Amino acid sequence: MLTGKNSILISDLDRQTVLDLIQWLKTNRPDLLEKARNPKAFTEDVAHTKKINIPLEILNQIRVDPDSLHGQYRVTSELKKSAKATATVITASNWIDTAGNFPIFLFAFKSLTLIPSIGISLLLSIPVLLSANAISTAVTHGHRGRWKLALTALILGLIPLNILQTIATGIGMEVLNNQSELAQMAAGKAVDNVLQVKEVTLTDKKKNVPNDLKICSQERQSLEEMPRNTPIEEKAFQSRYVRIYGTFKSQSQPTMLPIEQLPLCVRANRLEAEYNDEVQNLTNNISLIKIDRAELGNDLEFLKKIAPVKYQKTFMEVVPWLGDTKIELRSGLQLVSLGTESFFSKLEQGQWKQLGMNLFFLGISAITSAVSIGMGLTFALSEDAQKSYNREEKEKVDHFLKRMRITLSQIHNEQVQELESSQKLERSEIDEEKQDEYSQYN
Repeated sequence: MLTGKNSILISDLDRQTVLDLIQWLKTNRPDLLEKARNPKAFTEDVAHTKKINIPLEILNQIRVDPDSLHGQYRVTSELKKSAKATATVITASNWIDTAGNFPIFLFAFKSLTLIPSIGISLLLSIPVLLSANAISTAVTHGHRGRWKLALTALILGLIPLNILQTIATGIGMEVLNNQSELAQMAAGKAVDNVLQVKEVTLTDKKKNVPNDLKICSQERQSLEEMPRNTPIEEKAFQSRYVRIYGTFKSQSQPTMLPIEQLPLCVRANRLEAEYNDEVQNLTNNISLIKIDRAELGNDLEFLKKIAPVKYQKTFMEVVPWLGDTKIELRSGLQLVSLGTESFFSKLEQGQWKQLGMNLFFLGISAITSAVSIGMGLTFALSEDAQKSYNREEKEKVDHFLKRMRITLSQIHNEQVQELESSQKLERSEIDEEKQDEYSQYN
């Protein structure tokens, strides 16, 4: 049948398809039939759904919504399953990375006390999570006309962000799990600084020999080279000798003169003795520090012993509700910096056992990140996902639904006509019966 209004040929197959759809709805989706019978209730239900969708919108911000990963022109059940699986993996990966990165923010701001540090950490973590979700969604939206945006999000956004977050997860776990080790590391650096200062002082001391020693050496050499052949030359020699060494009498007796008034080489000898004592004391002090440090084997306790002021400025002793007193770094930034240094050092040296649980979380983050990137890209390239953005597929669906609506309308019209014909026939029969009864009565 060709309808003049819509110019679409309605075949018997169309009629059968509509009947099959109606039967399927009766069997599988009676709720849709009820909504069709009561459109007013359906409208009220839609309005009510919109009112209570605010929590869902919030949820969709902190997770990847499966429905946002594909177009709406052609959505098959298989596409919905793939979208749900992909969204689950991407959400899990982003949440794992966020949880792994959270300790970095938390300890970086620990000096602000617990509540403010948690608040700032959340303020920093949530935008990163939202950005990761948005970038992941942008990658899955790759289709004709949007490939440049999807590739840009993949190359410049998703891959670098996942690598950075994976590394940050390893660092975060290192900071969270190895605070005592990092405190020892900080104390070790502080002790090294103390030793370095002493060693630099010793080096400078060795370089800065008293100037009188050099002058005395030069004067002694000049004295030895002076001629003594004539009385005048001998007198000059004796005069210079007294200026350098003093008189023979003064040399044999202890003197109480200030060092500035002593003869040159006598003064130089005393300065040399003091200089050698200082150098030797510094050398012995450095050696003693190294020996005591090695014997104690605890840089925290050793730093507290040799530099108590430095210890108090760098560390604080925390008494938990349960357990022994813990020594923690006061500076959160220093703690994160040391955690980063320790983590990369262990990786470079292949100290897998020392990484322990940190390596486990690093592996989980790396694996889930790689899988989420792979699944997102594979999903975007899948045939079903591409078709969901294809306008031609939408036109096919629209054309099919239009045929079904026209067919249903035609069936409805025919049923109305049949009903009207049946009612007309019934009225005609009733009229005939009444006419017969009237005739018999007369």
